[in-house]
Amino acid sequence: MNPVASAVVLLTASTVVGVLALIHIRTRQVDGLNLRLWMVLNFLLANVLSGFAHVLGWSKDRGFYEVLTGDPVGSTSGLTAAAWATFLGSCALWAGLVVPRPHLFPARGGSCDVPRRPLDPENLYSFAAAHRVGVGGVALVLAGAGAFGLLKVMGATTDQTGGRIIAVDGGNARYAFLAGWLPWAVTLLILVLASRKRAPGPAVWNMVLLTAGLATLAVSATWNGGRAEIAYVAFPLLALMLPRINILRWPLMVVGGVALVGFIILTTSQRVGATTDPWSFVDWQWGRFSMAAWASNHTALHGSLHGETVWSALISVPLALLHFAGLGAENPFRSMVEVSGYDLLGGEDQIYVVPGFSSEMMLNFGLIGVVGGYFLLGMFSAAVSDAYSRSRSETNRVLLATIGSTLVFQGIVGQLESFEVFVTLSILPLWALWIAERVFRRSHDTGQPLEPESPQTVRAPWQGRSLHH
Repeated sequence: MNPVASAVVLLTASTVVGVLALIHIRTRQVDGLNLRLWMVLNFLLANVLSGFAHVLGWSKDRGFYEVLTGDPVGSTSGLTAAAWATFLGSCALWAGLVVPRPHLFPARGGSCDVPRRPLDPENLYSFAAAHRVGVGGVALVLAGAGAFGLLKVMGATTDQTGGRIIAVDGGNARYAFLAGWLPWAVTLLILVLASRKRAPGPAVWNMVLLTAGLATLAVSATWNGGRAEIAYVAFPLLALMLPRINILRWPLMVVGGVALVGFIILTTSQRVGATTDPWSFVDWQWGRFSMAAWASNHTALHGSLHGETVWSALISVPLALLHFAGLGAENPFRSMVEVSGYDLLGGEDQIYVVPGFSSEMMLNFGLIGVVGGYFLLGMFSAAVSDAYSRSRSETNRVLLATIGSTLVFQGIVGQLESFEVFVTLSILPLWALWIAERVFRRSHDTGQPLEPESPQTVRAPWQGRSLHH
């Protein structure tokens, strides 16, 4: 079959798999964070929709790699391999999201019980409410440090494109981390202020707090990207605050969604130039399909990396800590963006291309890596989502929602190295709060019990029967 026709068939099959996965997850899973839905939707956008835009020529501006080369068209560019990676990846992700994990990793006691619906905020233990002065003071200090770091980074950049800081000189990396902590300081401040009124009624007060917090997050996140980054830092705050504003949450979500789409279009237009091609926004900003084709072609020409970028990711955080301590230690392995930068742009310092998860798995392990990688990614995402639903601690939920946000906005479209940094160094304030709760929480601070009129919980869907406590 012609490579283009094969790709269209496989992309269509991937669409069917994605739609079925959405229906199955929506109707059969208990998911307080809706992380399973977000993962599938992001896969469809990043790999399937952008694949159609590229292969069918909807988009005139198709990123850094062209898959429609050769005779017949697509025969020399890795097009067929990218289509197979997309189809197999969609199946593996769905399987990982719904696999009966307790049979693989048995849980003790009732830890696999998932509430029938997410616990209301007033039924959670709030460390911020119990220690408002302490948590609020720490948040203010972090906000000041983050603002200082942001000013330092803005004044000492090695490269800046369209207002986005790409890299900083060696000694300024610590300031970049301080600037990256600013959104979490804002999140903690909002939770402290919201915890002053824990009754279900003050939706207007919480609405004002949430709106102000989102506006501040938008400003604080624009320096290092401003599009997906804003959604990334806003996701945890929305997860914690939307249940607090009752009926006002739907108007806020609609208005916020429209504003975010408008901001994405405006920012992308400024960076890639004015265009009348609407599909270029999908294929340029979110598209990772063509990068999977590049990875296949690169492997055919130069051989597999055999896990090199994975090793680079695993040791990146320890090396960063050594650098912070003033000890020089170089990473002996190339990162994903160094490989793509050298191959696509002619230099390992050209780190503007982030090929995405499919590409990284294929480059290191071939199609088997794509299947295994997406299966593990789905399992981990499901574990985070279920842990969020079970948690009775607001602090736990902030941390889990942030990890879930990283999975959505970095897991599929990013690289392993950035994911590891995002869930460790970039959210150190949240980890510190998590530790502080376990150290300073008093024995009688157990939170409020579930409402007596709705005491039911259900087993996770794979266990099939209800329990009554």
